[in-house]
Amino acid sequence: MVSPATIKYATEAMILLVLAAFVLLLVLRPKPASKKALKQEGLLNPDHNLYEPYKRVDQYGLLGAEPQPLLEYGRLAVLAVTLVPIKFMGAFLSVLTLNLMCRAASLLPGRNLQAQVIAVVGKPLCRFCLFCNGFYDVKWIVDKPDDLPKGVEPAVIVSNHVSYMDILVHMEHSFPSFVARGNTRDMFLLGLISKHLQCIYVDRDFKKGDIMGVAGQVKDRVERAAAAKLEPFTRPLLLFPEGTTSNGKCILPFKTGAFLAGAPVQPVIIKYGPDRVSPAWDSVGALWHVFLMLANPFHSVTARQLPIYHPSEEEKKDAKLYAANVRALLLREGGMKPSESTLADCRAYISMLQGKPPNPKSQAYKVLHPEANGIKPEVNEAKHAPPAVKKEK
Repeated sequence: MVSPATIKYATEAMILLVLAAFVLLLVLRPKPASKKALKQEGLLNPDHNLYEPYKRVDQYGLLGAEPQPLLEYGRLAVLAVTLVPIKFMGAFLSVLTLNLMCRAASLLPGRNLQAQVIAVVGKPLCRFCLFCNGFYDVKWIVDKPDDLPKGVEPAVIVSNHVSYMDILVHMEHSFPSFVARGNTRDMFLLGLISKHLQCIYVDRDFKKGDIMGVAGQVKDRVERAAAAKLEPFTRPLLLFPEGTTSNGKCILPFKTGAFLAGAPVQPVIIKYGPDRVSPAWDSVGALWHVFLMLANPFHSVTARQLPIYHPSEEEKKDAKLYAANVRALLLREGGMKPSESTLADCRAYISMLQGKPPNPKSQAYKVLHPEANGIKPEVNEAKHAPPAVKKEK
């Protein structure tokens, strides 16, 4: 039997924690977008159409720092000391369990058996991790399910990219491998899991030689999968041809890596519901975005698996044409807008919102620095002429 004094002390402690969380939220909340940037024109203005794929579509606005009523910060403070710890621990335990299962499966004889056990255990654990992140409503719609023979998984899955949650959405369904950042293999808990998934590692700020290496690995894997030459334990390969995330309203240009082999691909469209906070990881800092996701109880997502896309002879010979046509299919079926924006433009957009110079590889930078396009700036000879030397009498 809990004594009244214990209840009183617990209540007071909870009130103090909520007040502390409220103060911390007001102090540590991200800074609003630069007012100077919002007054610029053309590509130097964050409202330009080029940056449409990165604009926030939730109530927290630009950089996730749109000023909120004090009542909203109060709500977040209450959830920060009640719901957030529970959801965080649930997600952490699901990842920890999968990591331990990977270690235990390594003791089993044969890599095929190991991969089967990890996949069987991994799918429900990924679903539980989604549940802990508030995704109670996860729908997976399959168009023409008879198009794929029973027990056969596609070698290549191509999907639009909105959030880091995309990985979990795919893993709870097909548990695929994917292209990951180079430092993923050394990450705590996640590193071992990514190795068992046979991920392809790449540094996002790679050099040209590395691009060819990654494209070569992807092409080789797709070709061997199409020819049924992969080991039975190899997971299907998930690729995000856009190369970065958007807000889910647009689709960026597709890179050709997934299409170089000219093999059939499995298109998938991911769309998140209109929730209080968007799962899109566009212009929001990582820690703040994770907190907002955990502090908002309900999220929803729908994944639509389209029929397998079989390329024509022309598409097999031209990877750019193949990529463009698959992108056009996702745009049409997903009801999204096309955009020619790039990762460099995304970084420029964030830099401008933060009041910093745009990314040197972006189109905005080339507006500020015409010489980056090979255009010599006009020089006023009179202004830059050396001072005249006075003659002595």
